[in-house]
Amino acid sequence: MSNNDLPVGNPETFLGECEVMDLSAIKDKHFMVAINSGDRVGGKFICETIYGPYDFMEMCDEVSLMWRDSLHHAKVYVCSKDKDLPPQWLDECTCDYIEANHSAIVTEAFLGGAFDPPEYTCRAGLRDAADEDPRRQKKEEDAKEEDQ
Repeated sequence: MSNNDLPVGNPETFLGECEVMDLSAIKDKHFMVAINSGDRVGGKFICETIYGPYDFMEMCDEVSLMWRDSLHHAKVYVCSKDKDLPPQWLDECTCDYIEANHSAIVTEAFLGGAFDPPEYTCRAGLRDAADEDPRRQKKEEDAKEEDQ
């Protein structure tokens, strides 16, 4: 089963300790990490706590330490220079998985594929601000007017 065929975790039934998440889609990205604020689905975070940019392993360490030391969930933004893409962040299931399985993620990275890949049960999920960003809505409205 390829990564795209795997389901993204459902927050209502997701238990990070019991899942095996395929994180390969986000391993080559860079991230900013802050303390999550408000709804875990939305993109809000406490701005005074943002750090980065981090590579994948540094991000996993920061998310894990934030949970272990302070019991704060992280909001993890994916860094991008593409202004046409809406801001993206890791979904709550992916953050929960990283919090629960930090040592397994680090061990897998150090072993570098020495063993057969595990049977994944889900894949990392991303959320974005496409619907919330008023600048993007303006562009879409203008494009609709030009089509008419």
